[in-house]
Amino acid sequence: MNEKFIYAVIENNAEDPPLPVYDTGGIDGAPLEIVPYRDLAAVISSIDIKRFDESEDSSGRKQECLQADMLCYQLVNRFLLEHSRYSGMLPLRFGFTAKDKEQVEEVLRRIYIQLRTFLNRLKGKVELVVQVVWNLQKILEDIGNDRRCIETKTNSPDPVGVGRILFEAAEVRRRKFIASIHHRLSPLAKDFSEGPRKAEAMIMNRSYLVENESEALFDEAVNFLASQEEGYLTFRYIGPLPAYSFVNVELNRGNFAMVDRARKTLGLPEKASLDEIKASYRNLLLSHHPDRNPDSPRAEEQCKEVIEAYKILVAYCRSVQGGMTLYSFAKDEIERVFIVRDARSHRAMARAASSEELWY
Repeated sequence: MNEKFIYAVIENNAEDPPLPVYDTGGIDGAPLEIVPYRDLAAVISSIDIKRFDESEDSSGRKQECLQADMLCYQLVNRFLLEHSRYSGMLPLRFGFTAKDKEQVEEVLRRIYIQLRTFLNRLKGKVELVVQVVWNLQKILEDIGNDRRCIETKTNSPDPVGVGRILFEAAEVRRRKFIASIHHRLSPLAKDFSEGPRKAEAMIMNRSYLVENESEALFDEAVNFLASQEEGYLTFRYIGPLPAYSFVNVELNRGNFAMVDRARKTLGLPEKASLDEIKASYRNLLLSHHPDRNPDSPRAEEQCKEVIEAYKILVAYCRSVQGGMTLYSFAKDEIERVFIVRDARSHRAMARAASSEELWY
């Protein structure tokens, strides 16, 4: 069964073709197509929806196909970025499909304001990734050779004590490296996002949102840092990329079971205002917070459930058209809505909640 796979949303400028010819095509070689709506356009291609079937495949072929599809998705978005450097492009999360072009246009129409807002934020900007690995052995040797460091902190040759001092000094050096790098790069960026450190020796994996005009200066700054710390730090510099780390838009047709479960988690009736949702969220989060329940093994898990329920309900409310003051959680209402969620903003919300910064 063929559906339409959506790669990204770009500007629809009537003066220029919104998409140059891309000979490689999309997933499985299908030609790329454009679905315009007002000043936006979705970039799509036809896809056999069965390829996303999650049934087990003992041969591993399903996983190989998924990896190939993901690579193709990334290549298409890189191509779109190259041809929309100044007009902007908004990558959508991998895997979102619609049944036909008409439904794609319906998606654009229903969440036009959110997509327009995200696209404006990314216009004229790219993601640049800075990964840093340190030479821990060399750093420890330098610290160990500084006898004054050891002598001033211990009068004992105890190897455990010396090891602890070395570890503490290395941790201080690590934090200084990160602070120095960020101090140099952050003035050249509009935003940054922390990524997972994929190896023990990696001390930094940070994405920066950089304006096109500042990219050359950012390149120079990374090269300067790499030469300055040569022998101690190794830099891996990736980009320019679509801004995956800054607006990771996830679209879902209204999932009643998901929204209903979230509503019940927050103890809400079948109709509620956004203020009522926020109030219930704050009260439950404070009630379940681990600091207030040190003897409860489930406190942290309950907080996560409350946070997840809240972000689902907020995403649903923001996706409902009409600016309502009272939102219905009836099944037929929910299933008419396309829910748009920004995974990055939800991660930030979870971090704020964990420190009890509950002002939104």
